[in-house]
Amino acid sequence: MAGATGETPLAVRTAILRELQEDGRASYSRIAADLGVTRRLVTQVVQQAVESNELRLTVSISPDLLGLERFAYLQVAVEGAVEPVRQALVSLPESSFVADVAGAFPIDVEIRVGADPHLSEVLATIHDIPGVRSVRTHLYESIEVNRYSPLRTGHTDFKVDGQDRAVIAYLQRDGRASYRELGEAAGLSAGGARLRFERLKRAGAVKVVAMPVRDHQRETPSIGMGIRTRLATAQVLELLRDLEPEFLAVTIGSYNFVATFSRESAAELIAVTDALRAEPNITAVESWANLRVLKEQYGEGDRLTVASREAAGGDERRDTPGGSGGSLR
Repeated sequence: MAGATGETPLAVRTAILRELQEDGRASYSRIAADLGVTRRLVTQVVQQAVESNELRLTVSISPDLLGLERFAYLQVAVEGAVEPVRQALVSLPESSFVADVAGAFPIDVEIRVGADPHLSEVLATIHDIPGVRSVRTHLYESIEVNRYSPLRTGHTDFKVDGQDRAVIAYLQRDGRASYRELGEAAGLSAGGARLRFERLKRAGAVKVVAMPVRDHQRETPSIGMGIRTRLATAQVLELLRDLEPEFLAVTIGSYNFVATFSRESAAELIAVTDALRAEPNITAVESWANLRVLKEQYGEGDRLTVASREAAGGDERRDTPGGSGGSLR
């Protein structure tokens, strides 16, 4: 059993943080019992990771709740200075992930948009950024795994009110806030706040996560992969899930799948690519190192899409991402 003092073994520390990546509000006592360590050790590991800016405990908001309908992964070729392009993509409201990449395309970016023609408008905006030479686009047909965000369900009839907003906004600042704190922020009792949160979580509207802060890390935190295959989608999904990706999407474009894998060492990442290349029915695997993750934000600070009926006119009004509605922050 690992003690509460001295240096925590890397495997234990990794296991603790991995548990929180799956559920940012997981009980420290349960994690301790599962791993055979003390609750005090779990608390210390998490506190140290937060204080050193290694991770942040926050809440991701469902794409459905944000009115997001289409997603795409872009590989951006640049001519001239990369920094202005990099900053323009990070500043783009529709970008959820931006990384410096080793390979033919120095930047990759994920965008999340609303109904058409939003996607074509955003792509045109990116093409018009000075220094962008070309963009290779891969549309997501479905997102199968996203460790740090709720998945899209297609159910857009879930409604939130002002108290739900207040709970979510407070969780954005502190994903492990007590129900008493959430209740005070929303004008509810602790029990009422718990019911609100459980309702949001049950509907897949929010997901509290321990998000890695990877923009300052020197080691390669993850690799992206574009995968082509001759197998049926369901068979490949089973194979890829077994390799524990942190992100996995079925795509339309040059690849059948786009995936992201993170491990503790380069040797482990190489083992993942070797395993895929050894599969006879996988026809091609392209991989690229995400040298520095510049932006990773899944719904934090975005405007909620909330249908509300005005008492006077009875008209429905929607706040859309990037529109005039109030931000959660």
